[in-house]
Amino acid sequence: MTEVKTGISKTMFVIGLIIAILASSLISIVVSMQWAKGPGGDKGDTGATGPKGDKGDKGEPGNETVFAQWSLTWYTITGAYQWGASVGTSTWGAVFDHDFGSNVLFGGYSDYIGFQATMTVNMQRDGPVHFVTGSDDGSRLYVDGELWIDNWGSHSYSEKGVTRDLSKGFHTLTLWYYDISSVARVSFNCDLDILMWNP
Repeated sequence: MTEVKTGISKTMFVIGLIIAILASSLISIVVSMQWAKGPGGDKGDTGATGPKGDKGDKGEPGNETVFAQWSLTWYTITGAYQWGASVGTSTWGAVFDHDFGSNVLFGGYSDYIGFQATMTVNMQRDGPVHFVTGSDDGSRLYVDGELWIDNWGSHSYSEKGVTRDLSKGFHTLTLWYYDISSVARVSFNCDLDILMWNP
């Protein structure tokens, strides 16, 4: 009669015993770590806010940009094409094209009227600068008292331009214009970089 063996082998028993020991050790470590950590404390109160610092001084204001503009003095024109009486003043933007047609130019005058205008410009560089004037009837452009464009005389609208060197710094432009009869128009243009600057 054959003997039937029951139970587990020695090898399986040893392996199970090792696993049980390792599991027990792991549980002991986890439990001891939890006890060592201890319960979390309550959150502390927020600390007092420190004193507010003084506001700094306001900085100096920046320089405002200066824009060149024309100052005009209007005159009547005599039958001999000479300046007559002064009839008022006005200002215009630096670059303009005023096409009056047969309408009033200034002070109720649509004929035999003109102006002498001055404007200060500021060259930011040494070098060439370009000017263009247009007129119906006559016009003249002076730069620092020197005639640069001569378009004088009674004629329909026409333009003249000039390019010449100017030194860095301020310069005075003077524009003369007159209209005798019929339609009237006057214009001025130049390099824009000389028409605005910061002092």
